[in-house]
Amino acid sequence: MKKRASLFLLFFLILIVSPQLHGEKIPFNPGEVYDASINLYYSGKYEEAIQGFSRIIQFTPYSRLVSYCQYMIGLCYFKMGKYEEALQQLEFYVRTYPEGDRIVDAEKYIRITKEKWSEANSSLSSGNESILSETPSEKKRVKRRICAQIPFWGARSLDEVEKSVKGLKEAGVDTIILKVFRNKGDPPYPFSKVHHEEGVYFKTEYAPVVDDLLGKMAGIIHRNGLDLFAWMTTRYANLGLDDRPEYRCKQYDFETKRIRVARGVSLFHPEMIRRLEGLFRDLGRYPIDGILFQDDLILKHNEDFSPEANQAFLKEFGYLPHPDLFYLSPYPSESGKYYVKAYTEKFLIWANWKNRWLMNVSKRLMEAARESNPNLQFAINLYFEAVLNELNGLAWFSQTLSKALETKFDYYAVMAYHRQAMKDRKIGLKEAIGLMTDVTQRAIDVVGNPSQVLMKMWILNWKSNHSVSTVPAPQKEIEEILQAILKQGEVSIAFVPYIDQFPIHRYKPFLLSSGGKERREE
Repeated sequence: MKKRASLFLLFFLILIVSPQLHGEKIPFNPGEVYDASINLYYSGKYEEAIQGFSRIIQFTPYSRLVSYCQYMIGLCYFKMGKYEEALQQLEFYVRTYPEGDRIVDAEKYIRITKEKWSEANSSLSSGNESILSETPSEKKRVKRRICAQIPFWGARSLDEVEKSVKGLKEAGVDTIILKVFRNKGDPPYPFSKVHHEEGVYFKTEYAPVVDDLLGKMAGIIHRNGLDLFAWMTTRYANLGLDDRPEYRCKQYDFETKRIRVARGVSLFHPEMIRRLEGLFRDLGRYPIDGILFQDDLILKHNEDFSPEANQAFLKEFGYLPHPDLFYLSPYPSESGKYYVKAYTEKFLIWANWKNRWLMNVSKRLMEAARESNPNLQFAINLYFEAVLNELNGLAWFSQTLSKALETKFDYYAVMAYHRQAMKDRKIGLKEAIGLMTDVTQRAIDVVGNPSQVLMKMWILNWKSNHSVSTVPAPQKEIEEILQAILKQGEVSIAFVPYIDQFPIHRYKPFLLSSGGKERREE
């Protein structure tokens, strides 16, 4: 079966890289060629992989993929034991792309290749395989970022997207956080060819593919000198299993006092983990710079009572989780939503355990994505309550900043949505700004490096029914909260959700200077 798959990949590669076939020109898609070549590399078909990577360099010399291909050619020669050729290719990569994403790994391979070559020349008995592939790569330097987080691009064409990207670059933005999934009811990108109502915008077999757009978007964004983070869902991902309740999360219904199916998949089910790993592995094959975990990597205080979660908890603690052990005096509010007066000690044990489980899942997904690109950076969405009060974050979301810090993300994206806080807490703007100031300072104190703290600012009006308008919030309001946040330290900033109508260029002076100091990379 593996042999048949390898032959198919080789045939596919030959088909799509041939400039002509029977006199008819075949469209050349460098993204597809790159994916096919990567698959050949992991199948041990190094010579065939080199052919594919070389074709990309030959036919699309200005593609962002060229630097990746140059690096991969060096790796192929290394795996084949052709150390002289590997050294030539890797040293060429270092000279040509001194700021390349793979520069740290390339330099490490050069050192080991020289050792291998020396050993091969001095002793024919030296045939030990390199274990470099098992050695964690040094992370790309974490820098301060100014981001536009884009859930929906109103552009009607890719040309309009490029025009928008150029404007963001001029306004001081250096990173695009692009939504690469579509939930049911979300509008599709206007320039997409929609194949499914929900799914993802990249090629994979683990979820419905709305349209394979990510490669094209990455090309536009990188061509204009910006970085790209893929904004990706986990628990609420549509994995094509909506009709399979056994894979869904289970929650306790306080009103009926019964366990029922909840939104999202259960991350305690082995099949769900396997599918998500495949999804993130496929996402990592695209030329992106990082991945932002969507805010669905949480479990609310009455989730997850699925059989798999119960058995996993039983195995570790010796008793089954049960609502009667956790909640003291549940009561309904005027809106009908249930609250509890207090939680028991056993509830906190359960919530801590869920928090740890979720972070372990995130580690597995990061490892899967880094199989294709070891220099990918990762950010996690954090509710501001989880930063300001860890006990509340633990109880409400099974999420804490301290546990996320142990998991070693590159960025900690704090959802400092002041307008939502004004609505939920029934407070005024001044108090909301003070609240977000406290959140910022707390995050900096815990994380240490302000650049790794990504403060996400909500820039649109927030209606009374918790939906949002497409009208930007008043300019003065954005200025006040931006200044208050930046006074705490040179944190990274994300404007959420960015729309073309937002006058982002007006805030460039604030972004480039905070506390009288020029913006700098850490």
